Amino acid sequence: MVAVELERWEEHFANGWGFRPVASEEMDRLATYLNPRPGQWALDVGCGLGGCAVGLARLGYRTLAVDWADASVAAVRDRYMDAEPRLAVRRLDFEDERAVRELLPSAGFDVVTMRLVLAFMTDKAAAGRRVRSLLVPGGAWVVTTPLAERLPEERRYIGMTAQEVAELIEGWQQGCWYDLEPDGPRCFVLRR
Repeated sequence: MVAVELERWEEHFANGWGFRPVASEEMDRLATYLNPRPGQWALDVGCGLGGCAVGLARLGYRTLAVDWADASVAAVRDRYMDAEPRLAVRRLDFEDERAVRELLPSAGFDVVTMRLVLAFMTDKAAAGRRVRSLLVPGGAWVVTTPLAERLPEERRYIGMTAQEVAELIEGWQQGCWYDLEPDGPRCFVLRR
């Protein structure tokens, strides 16, 4: 996969551009797999404009949204300041292992989401290891991603290949998946 430059993301989010909006039906369906309970914590990695993060907060999670683009963090703060204190946002490059270790609590989250972001990470296995360290026992990693083989050739870089999916799901105690729509992005819910 192709690493996308931070400058491109900064411009993208500064212009208020998102990707696939988060529909309430998407969050409702996810809730049936997560079964949120009061007092649980969620981490939304690569939060973009914050749609998934605010959806998690509305499900009752105390949610921390992180993104490596300052423009993304600013957009989430501006759009969802009314969701505080249930929703907090900060700048964090999740691929920076040291920063993740220093800023996020080990075994501190009941759910970690990566919506339309994992395909862009340069070391997906390392991202998975970081997620495992952040989840409480029984916690869930939710990865929503296009599948490369469903995309036109020129857009396959935004999806995950079959090999990457196999590596993603390896070693999790439980897992399930569903498509958000026929031939649309796939949502994996993996449990520690």
